[in-house]
Amino acid sequence: VFLDLARSISTNKKSNNGFKAIMSSHPTYAIPESIALSDVKSEQIRYTFSAVPSSLLAILAASLCLSIVQWEVIDHDTILGWFLVTNLISLVRLTIHQRFKRLPDTPLLDAIWYQLAYATALASGLCWAAAGILLYPPDSIVHQVFLAFVVAGISAGAITTLAAILNMARSFVILSILPVALQFYLNANELSLTMTLMTLYFMVMILISAKRLNQTIVESLTVRNQRELAQQTIRYQALYDELTELPNRRLLLETMQQEISTAERHNRFGAVFFIDLDRFKAINDSMGHTFGDELLVQVAKKITQRLRFEDTAARLGGDEFVVLLGDLGKDQEAASTHASKIAEEIRSLFETPLTIHDQEIHLTISIGIAIFPANVSAEDMLKYADVAMYQAKKDGRDKVRLFSTEMQEAVERRRRVERGLRQALDNNEFELYFQTQFDENHQISGAESLLRWNHPEKGVVAPGYFIDTAEQSGLIVPIGDWVLRSACEQLARLDSKSKVKLSVNVSPRQFADLEFIGRLKNIIAQTSADPSRLVLEITEGLAISNIEHSIDSMNQLRELGITFSLDDFGTGYSSLSYLNRLPVDELKIDRSFVTNITNSPENAVIVDTIIVMAEHLKLAVVSEGVETEDELNYLIGHNCHYFQGYYFSRPVPFEEFNAALGR
Repeated sequence: VFLDLARSISTNKKSNNGFKAIMSSHPTYAIPESIALSDVKSEQIRYTFSAVPSSLLAILAASLCLSIVQWEVIDHDTILGWFLVTNLISLVRLTIHQRFKRLPDTPLLDAIWYQLAYATALASGLCWAAAGILLYPPDSIVHQVFLAFVVAGISAGAITTLAAILNMARSFVILSILPVALQFYLNANELSLTMTLMTLYFMVMILISAKRLNQTIVESLTVRNQRELAQQTIRYQALYDELTELPNRRLLLETMQQEISTAERHNRFGAVFFIDLDRFKAINDSMGHTFGDELLVQVAKKITQRLRFEDTAARLGGDEFVVLLGDLGKDQEAASTHASKIAEEIRSLFETPLTIHDQEIHLTISIGIAIFPANVSAEDMLKYADVAMYQAKKDGRDKVRLFSTEMQEAVERRRRVERGLRQALDNNEFELYFQTQFDENHQISGAESLLRWNHPEKGVVAPGYFIDTAEQSGLIVPIGDWVLRSACEQLARLDSKSKVKLSVNVSPRQFADLEFIGRLKNIIAQTSADPSRLVLEITEGLAISNIEHSIDSMNQLRELGITFSLDDFGTGYSSLSYLNRLPVDELKIDRSFVTNITNSPENAVIVDTIIVMAEHLKLAVVSEGVETEDELNYLIGHNCHYFQGYYFSRPVPFEEFNAALGR
């Protein structure tokens, strides 16, 4: 039996190492509750094995003492045979214990160890059962009592080492004591019945103690296991994406930094893929968020099915995924070629439509690749791959692009701009310009606030130079707040009798901020601006990205008197279906439709449609980008009443705009 079990240990050694590899590659893996409960059994086995050395010492001492005392009343060969077998089994248990100590540190143990612990405990119990038969002297009451005393002592001691597994403790105690009780019963004399009953009573008391001790041990192990499970769950939630169960940004960056450091030490190369789903937003908005979530889960499965065990796939959020490829060799060019091949294979996986809720979805992805090490941090490597992905988007989507020197220059430029923006906020380098809006009678009706950066080297810089960087870096929120505060300060300076309104553009990130409404209310209160003369311009995409949040926020601000304008109208794809729900007051026709309107029938049809639709919805219409008299006359002739563009005025500083109001 022991040889078979030993072979089983050897056979299972590889599986233990394999499990260790899995756990070491995913050190934050959260054990599911079903596995965690079975792990209590593993802890019971550990508890049992930890007590083996002390129990073996007790068995050696007790067997030696019993053999010496019984030497004068029992056949010597019988005593020696029993002593040798008993301690040979102890030696086997010690050998198995040493093997157990060398096991990898894994949360779960194979069933073979439970079987080994149980089998060896039973074997030891059988030895003491044999002692009750072979070492029982029928003619010496003193030696009989001593035998019973030793066997009972061994049994009592056994429950402290075996009680973690109750059946094991019960089996040992019953096996050890029953033969002695039976011998007392069969050895008919005046004390036989008394000794039998006392022995059985002692056995029952030991069994009751074993049960109580077992309950204490199991409860302790269960509580500890649940506490560890809770800790692992918290860590899992901090490091893994809840939807796809892939690593999140935090864990990805930790892993990337380790891979980059390893690559630098060993002069090898790896790759980072930045993957973005093409037109995912359109699918999510039209099909619903539940549908979109299921799509993201399927995308995660598609991406991971092509990866090696040592590779990592992560989700940054939204529809952005990252793949980290480890060792791709010592040659950078070969590593780039290999990485590009894998990226193309991942991209081609999406040529087969995805099926979600019985609907086929044709989806494409754009992938950017950056090769490391490149003497930069994990965060910068991610930016490099992100830049390459945007190049793939720019080249028509459904493409794979490798980060290049030219792209690196763009990254460096973005860094410089980001540093400059932070300094601009600190040094008050921003300024608001105002582009006047006119009605059909050439009377000023309002103005749009336009941000300018008084760059210390480049002079006055328009937002086209820096707005994308502000959005990507998150600086758009403090910059947007600065714009709102400055616009409200200027609004408070305007003649209170004037009906002129000031418009301010609000970015999606700024509007989505849960504290945006509170900050705007504070700004209005602190500047004493009239909120009824403040117009917030939002884009179609912002309004419909979270339609319920948009409607709720807009209604709260409308209660203050603030009005809303839908900017760049006509350039989106979904707003018509939501337009009647949004509490907007005006539409701004994008300049791309106004330009050359007299020579472009397509633009004319779009503009005419927007104006007619706005009339039915009782919305004002402002045409942007009016630059010629022909464009103005066309718009007036088609019932557009408000205009903005170079034909009337370029953006100017506030003092110049204010002076124009007084003329």
